[in-house]
Amino acid sequence: MLQKSILTLVLLFVFTFTFSQENPDSLKKQENPVVIIVNDSANTDSVRLKFIADSIAARQKFIQDSILAREQFIKDSLAHRKRILDSVSFLSNNLPRLINAVIKAKEEEIVIFTEPLFIVGDSALSNFTYRLLTQKIDKPYAPWRRTISLTGESLKLKQDTVDKKITYLRILGSAYTISYDKYKPVIVLKGRNTVIKKQAKTYYKMPFDSVFFDTRGRVIKIKKYARYYTVTKNYQKGNFLFLDLEQVKEFSYFPDGVLSNYKVLKYCGRWSGNDQNKLCHTVTYSISREGKKFKVVKKNIPENVYSDAVLIFEFDNNFDLKSMELINAAKTLSKKCYVELNEEKNVKRYLYEKDGKINRTILVNYNNNPDAKHKVETIVCYFEDDGISYFQKNLTTGKSRRRDKLTLKWSPWK
Repeated sequence: MLQKSILTLVLLFVFTFTFSQENPDSLKKQENPVVIIVNDSANTDSVRLKFIADSIAARQKFIQDSILAREQFIKDSLAHRKRILDSVSFLSNNLPRLINAVIKAKEEEIVIFTEPLFIVGDSALSNFTYRLLTQKIDKPYAPWRRTISLTGESLKLKQDTVDKKITYLRILGSAYTISYDKYKPVIVLKGRNTVIKKQAKTYYKMPFDSVFFDTRGRVIKIKKYARYYTVTKNYQKGNFLFLDLEQVKEFSYFPDGVLSNYKVLKYCGRWSGNDQNKLCHTVTYSISREGKKFKVVKKNIPENVYSDAVLIFEFDNNFDLKSMELINAAKTLSKKCYVELNEEKNVKRYLYEKDGKINRTILVNYNNNPDAKHKVETIVCYFEDDGISYFQKNLTTGKSRRRDKLTLKWSPWK
């Protein structure tokens, strides 16, 4: 019994000792997870901070790339606009001389001056406008003022980017290939080739104009030529026949660039290689001016008293026509016309004077409605000695009407 008690005490002691030895380890094992958790939180914060730092760096790089891309876009845009401006500036410096050459080569009337060409914004050119001393004082709009749009289909051109010259120009319904003299202020306008018939023979014609300029870039002479060839069976150019000089135009100017003299020399056509060109007809226009009034003395060689004449044109301060007067050398033709304008500076009415009285007028009516059958209508009004019009004729529709002399009422148009 005593032995059992002693054994029990020994076992209890051993158990207690063992428990007291294992308990600190147990506590340590319980503390370790806490330490591990603390270390994991620190690592997570570090990862989070690194992620934030990487995000900030990525965002900064994105902003920098965006700024660089924006700067490059602005540089490209500025470079593109500069190229456009350079191109428009090139045209504004070179087109007026070429257009002047084409106008003077085509136009038979007296071109007194052209208005300056300027750049609109930084990508377009203004219209090209020039003034005429014209006898066509029965036309609508403003026949003394011609305007050419330099945008859209009105103008087509090609440029030699190496020599920086315009080599092709289509304007005023005509197309020209342009070549330049390296040493002289001369250009050649080559027109459209055609097949024509003369004196029962067929020819292949290649027309061209040699245009001469003075030191200020003004046209002083135009020689109109044509090369003639035989025609093949398929209407192509055959063998060369001869070079024909058809016409020569000469121009001189006042110091401010306004035309002062204009001469046209017309040659007789030749249709064999042995005949020499013969001068058939010459017309000279001597121009003087006083303010906005121009006086033109027209003379023909050989003399033609019916065509030789003195013409007087008077303009307002905007250089729009106010009146025109013509008296021929034979005194068989004398007319004076006054011009009234509308708000758009186009003709509203022509008034024709004879023996100090208005005996006829032309009314010009404009219709801007896109569905209008006639955009312009011209109506002639004839006046009798009492100053009243009793008869009108619409030149556009062909209809006319009369006024009753008693009631002064107009009949219907018919």
